[in-house]
Order: sequence, then structure tokens, then C-alpha cells
Amino acid sequence: MNKTITMNLSGIIFHIEEDAYEMLNKYLSTIKGYFHDSEGRDEIMSDIESRIAEMLQEKVSTTKQAVLKMDVESVIAVMGKPEEFAGDNAENPKSESKQTENNTSYDGSKRRRVFRDPDDKVLGGVCSGIANYFDLDPIWLRAAFAISFFVFGSGLILYIILCLIIPKAKTTAEKLEMRGEKIDINNISKTVSEEFEEFKQRMEKFGNEVGSKENRQRVKTTTEKAGDFVGDVLRSIFLIVGKIFSVILIVFAVAMIVVLLGSLFGRNFIHMNTNDTDFSYSIYDMMHSIFPNDLPIELAVIGLILFLGLPLLSMIYGGVRCLFGIKQKNKIVSYTSTILWLTGLAFIIYVVYQISDDFKEEATSKQNIELVSSKSDTLFLSVKDFDKYGLNKDTDDNYDSRILIDNWTLLKKDGKTTSLGYPRFDIVLNEIDSVELIAIKSASGIDKREALYRAKHISYNISQKDSLIEFNPQFDIQDGDKWRNQNLRLVLKIPVGKVVFLSPKMKHIINDIDNVTNTYDGDMLNRRWKMTTKGLECVDCEGLEDVHKNQEHEVYDDIAPPTPAPALPEEPTKN
Repeated sequence: MNKTITMNLSGIIFHIEEDAYEMLNKYLSTIKGYFHDSEGRDEIMSDIESRIAEMLQEKVSTTKQAVLKMDVESVIAVMGKPEEFAGDNAENPKSESKQTENNTSYDGSKRRRVFRDPDDKVLGGVCSGIANYFDLDPIWLRAAFAISFFVFGSGLILYIILCLIIPKAKTTAEKLEMRGEKIDINNISKTVSEEFEEFKQRMEKFGNEVGSKENRQRVKTTTEKAGDFVGDVLRSIFLIVGKIFSVILIVFAVAMIVVLLGSLFGRNFIHMNTNDTDFSYSIYDMMHSIFPNDLPIELAVIGLILFLGLPLLSMIYGGVRCLFGIKQKNKIVSYTSTILWLTGLAFIIYVVYQISDDFKEEATSKQNIELVSSKSDTLFLSVKDFDKYGLNKDTDDNYDSRILIDNWTLLKKDGKTTSLGYPRFDIVLNEIDSVELIAIKSASGIDKREALYRAKHISYNISQKDSLIEFNPQFDIQDGDKWRNQNLRLVLKIPVGKVVFLSPKMKHIINDIDNVTNTYDGDMLNRRWKMTTKGLECVDCEGLEDVHKNQEHEVYDDIAPPTPAPALPEEPTKN
């Protein structure tokens, strides 16, 4: 039983007996010392080790996994010893003859493999590699491939396939194997030395050619011409791109000017029709709903034209100059446009300040809306159809245009603009045993008095018939008043034990109603909710998870109280 050592040779792991390892290590050290002063020593040693590793791989198998001393001896016999070609072989021809016989007995015939030749290639070295294998002149193979290129491209396809499947001869051992030469120390060192010598000669030749005066002048002239050519090409590309960009810039600026002027002066210039919104307004129309009566709208229009229009005109002017190659600048035009643009900016700042000043203060007004007591434990809450301004689906054509802004609807009818807001409805616990409806109105103004005046003049109606309460879908502001953040919040306060039924029509006004199950507003519709000390609890919420899916398709019919209602006034209660 012999001791084995794990060895890494040329990136391959071997298990080798200790005496075989010492022999191989001594052999490689001797070769390294012989090539100590040789050019390409590292490459020679790398090729030798790679070749030895390849031969040792052939010695091991699944049944014989360790490299033995006799395996190393046979490898050394094939590779040869340095002293055999260092001079001893010339003095002892018998020894050389004997060693050659040993090598031949081991290798048999010289093995030859197909590689791509990197030293004699036109494209990938396929033709020269195949020519080396068959001892042919590569020019005939290259001619055959060149002709086959014109036969439906078959030559090109075949060449690409061969280039992919044939490996390239990278190491010196592979190059020797490609040419069918014996892979031993002598040939490896000889080939590497020749490659280094050839490389040195090429570099010396190149240096002499580059260093000559004529060549330096030729290189300088060629470089200058190449630089001029590249510069001309880049200038031409930039010029063409600049022309194209100028045209795009001009078209864009003209289109934006048309949009600006049309928005300011065009009637119904901006139009968009969706399921919930019929948007047909100009900026001029919207200004009427926001601007104070003592602030001329024309001031804002002029400011917008100067502030937005002048940069667009400057884009057109710059695009025309670039398109026609006009280099001269007109200082009068530059100074005038700058002054006018600053004037427009000043107008806009003044208008914004005046409008924001009218939103400076906010006031709130609370009003109790009287409700008639009902004998029923359940209040039925709904939203009535409101056709004062033709908002029903069957009367949508009664108004010219409608636009939704946040919680507001701006209507335009026969040139007159009307503002309508959507109230926000909530339900809370009442500490006393009664039902109360509180309207919380708010608005903004230049001072508290004006803001409170606007808040109190928010107009809103409800109607009640026994246990049925119907709310208006919108609240109104007095004619001629401006939009100043008017809002209406309706709070229904009910005692413990009271039940409310939310009609699907309430979806437009309910706003984040708290309940013990954190149910969303949309899922609370078409359900009964009972007030408890903890909050609203659902009475009939089986299958609540399916409500949201079907709610859009539900139609809410007239609600009838569970018990006959006593006679009540027909007129709605007004606030």
C-alpha cells in the first residue's frame, strides 16, 4: 500500500503516488531550470504541463484512479529530457536512437487533430486548420468556400457551422497536434521560440516603418484627412438633425399657440365627452366663475398671452433661424420680447394675488334642519331626482356644457354659468333620544364677514314624508356669486337603536361613514344599519361581499315605509 498525494497540474486534479509525484516534480523543476533564461519560459512551461496533464488523464480511469510511478516514466519517455536535446544527443547518437525508438513505441503513429489555425487565418482559420489536417494548400479550400458563397449562401452557412464546432488551437501543444508533429519538450520549446522570434521581427519591422520620416508624414497626412472626413460627417449629421428638430419645434410652437388662443377666445374649444362628464369649456368661461367682479378678466388673458405666447414665438423664431442658417441676432427683438414677457409675468402675479386674497379667510355656519318625528324605527334615506338644471339622463341636452371640478359642477346655459356643489353626508351617534339633521356650510372670502355671508347663502333643500327623507343631489349658490370654496356637510345624528336604510342613490353624497365593521361607503348602500353605542352595525349584511359587484346593476325603486304613514305636509321642509 503506497501513500498518494492530491496534485493540481494545469488546472486538473490528480491523485498520484508519493514516489511518482517526486519524480514528476523533479522532472518539471529540471525543465524549468533549463528554460530559465529563455524567452517565453512561462508559455513553454504552461504548454508542457498541459501536455503532461493530458497524457496523465489517459492513464487513469474509474478502476485506476491514482497515477503510478510507471505512468510518470512513460510520460517522461515520450516528452523527452532536456539534456537529450541540449547537446548530449549530438554526442551519443545511439542513445538518441534508442530514445526515439522508445517514443515511437509509445506514441505509435503521429496523432493529428482538426483545429482552427489562428496564425494563418483570413476569417476564422477554418480553411487553414482543415488544410493542415489533410496536408493541403489552404488557398484551394478558401477558393472552394468563396465559390460556394454564391450557391444559395450554402458556403457561408457551412463555414459558420464549422467555425462553431471546430475548436481553435490556442496552446503550442494543440498547434503541434494540428500539424501532426510530435508533442515533446523539444518541439514545444522550438515552436514557442519561433513564435517569439517572429513576433519580435514583426514589431521591429513595424517600428522601423513607423519611425521613418516618410511614414510619419504619411501617417500624419492620413490622420489629418481621416479627422477632416469624420468632422465633415459629424457636421453634416448635426446639420440634418438640427434642420429636422427646427421643423418639429416650429410645428409644435404653432400648434401650442393655436391651442392657447382657442382656449382663451374659442367658444367650446375644449370638448370631451365621457360617461359622467360633458366637458365643453374655454379658459375664458372658467375665469367668469373664479375672478372677482372688480378684476378684469382681460388682464389675465393678456398676461397669459404674453407669458406663454412669447416663448412659443421665440421657439418659432429660433427654429426659422436654424432652418435657414440665419446667424445674425436682432437685439431689438430680444430686448422687446424679454420686456413683454416680464410684463405678462407681472400681470399673472397680480391676478393670482388678487384671487388668492379672496380666499384668505374661511367661515363656517351651522344650521339645524327641522325633521318630522316618525313612528317607524327605520329611516329611509334617498336622493331625489333634481332637474332644475336638466341634470337627469333624459334631459342632458337642456344645458350647453358641464364640467366637474373636484366636488363641483359648472353648468353653462345660454351663455350663463351656474355653479353647483355636491354635499357630503355623514351619520353619527346622538346622545339624546331624537333625530337631528345639521347642515354645516363653509366658504372663503376676503374677510370673515364676507366668508360667512357666502356660507349662509348656500341654498339646499330636503323633503320628508314620514320615515322617508330625500336629499337634493346638489347645493346651489346665489346667482352671480363666484366660486369661493363653498362646501356643505350634512350630519344626521340618530340615537341608539335607530335604524337607517341607505338607498343606492345616496352613493353621490355619502362621505366616509364610520361603522363598526369598517365597511366602505359603496358597500353600505341598500342595507339597514342600526346605531349602537359603538357605532353603526349592519342589520342585513349577509352576502355583503357580493354587494359591490352587483351594486352598479341595482335599480332602487320607490321606498315604502314598513307601516302606514300618517298624513304629513306635502311641501318639503326648507332651510
